[in-house]
Amino acid sequence: MNTGRGIAFKLISAALFAVMQALIRYLGARYPVGQVVFYRSVFAIIPVVLVYAWRGELAAVVRTERPLGQAGRGVLSIAGMFFNFGAVARLPLVESNAIAFSSPLFTVALAALVLNERVRVYRWSAVVIGFVGVLVVLSPHISGAELTAALAGATSLVGVICAICGSVTNAGTAIQTRRLAE
Repeated sequence: MNTGRGIAFKLISAALFAVMQALIRYLGARYPVGQVVFYRSVFAIIPVVLVYAWRGELAAVVRTERPLGQAGRGVLSIAGMFFNFGAVARLPLVESNAIAFSSPLFTVALAALVLNERVRVYRWSAVVIGFVGVLVVLSPHISGAELTAALAGATSLVGVICAICGSVTNAGTAIQTRRLAE
């Protein structure tokens, strides 16, 4: 185990993620979100396929015993990507990321509801506190003036809705992944 190498990979990953978000923000204002999602996916699949082919694991990666479950997870993942890209294109990066951090909160709630996992009171209290934090981030967007402007076509409210839907679908993807791992 090489700790320095792991730290370097994590830093590179964080920097590339920040660059990707900035590019999504830039391109999302000029092109349809679906087009940005498509090209991001096309360029992302190439190195993934090459790495698995190089390792001789390509056949194992695409084989599954639960194709419908995998398809459901794929649909949730694609929907989550659309929603997240839509949020990044319509909101400041700070706000879209702050709302996106609510995904683990939705995951806890869905784990209790869908997977029947036992969630203790201290975890529920952390979820409630987290949602209060999300409401603080959302407060400028849910004022009366913003809602009135939304009827006239304000994009920030659409961005907030996309960010929340993205968090819910990302949580759904995590739950579906857990179900498939059983």
